[in-house]
Amino acid sequence: MPGEPSSQRPIIEVAAAVIRDSKGRLLLSQRPEGKHLAGLWEFPGGKRESGESAHAALARELDEELGIEVADSRPLLSLTHHYPEKSVRLLIRTVDDFSGSAVGREGQRIDWFDPAAARELSMPAADRPILQLLQLDPRLAMIPMPTPATPIDFLLDSLIADWQARLDAGFRLLCLPCAGLQDEHLEPVVERCAALARQAGARWLIDGRPDLARRLGADGVHLDSGALDQYSDRPVDAELILAVTCRDDDGLQHAARLAADFACLAPVRQGSAIDWPGFATRVAVSPVPVVALGVAVADPDRARELGAFGVAVTQDVDQKESPG
Repeated sequence: MPGEPSSQRPIIEVAAAVIRDSKGRLLLSQRPEGKHLAGLWEFPGGKRESGESAHAALARELDEELGIEVADSRPLLSLTHHYPEKSVRLLIRTVDDFSGSAVGREGQRIDWFDPAAARELSMPAADRPILQLLQLDPRLAMIPMPTPATPIDFLLDSLIADWQARLDAGFRLLCLPCAGLQDEHLEPVVERCAALARQAGARWLIDGRPDLARRLGADGVHLDSGALDQYSDRPVDAELILAVTCRDDDGLQHAARLAADFACLAPVRQGSAIDWPGFATRVAVSPVPVVALGVAVADPDRARELGAFGVAVTQDVDQKESPG
């Protein structure tokens, strides 16, 4: 089926660009007749040649395709998609500094689209997940559940205080835990946390409860690696965010079958089951965008250099990651 890996063919690496104008619109190009996936709209770019850096490949392709000169680009994310005809690894980079006016130099149609309008376009399967992530903070705050022995009133107050601390620290994507909480206790916490998120312009996920996501006004749901196996289809509507936690390649493949928007790959610590080199190896073949789970520093740059979209921070906001 489309999206499933094939060990019999090489993976073609394609560097593609996220380019925005002063109005926040995205530059997309339409694949011309006679080419693979003709007629679909995509992020502009092209094949990375042997020995080229991702930036060099992108700069060359954008000059050839659009007639613009790229001064700088930054990694955004990578993902690998297996079409029936070929396997492609997209290396998505953000282009903030370029000169010239974009034109379709190869006869292709190009246009600028509001992100909401872009989601209505017909796009390659590998490009579509990128649109969702462009609206998200690359730093996900995973709020820990206080110890079960904590008196309930103090536990609830502690959750709300921790939520506010993450918002004050600048996080704009948060995940609220609810394991072990009865609905009668959970709903007042959700109501308060949702209000705080709205005031800060943040988006938030509820952990492990797809049934409550829409009813309680969440922007999406997060499923841990245990809950992931309970589902064979996407458990929330397409307009909601679906994040999942995975621990191996099989989990990443299952995340793709559920059409997850991104996967938290854990743990990312030196000496643990997945350290940074192991993390990079898995990201290189992941069919869904990945964030690094288990880091203590709310800085996605290191993860992005390895192909991930960002980081999921599980520790207190004032803690620092140890070297290594």
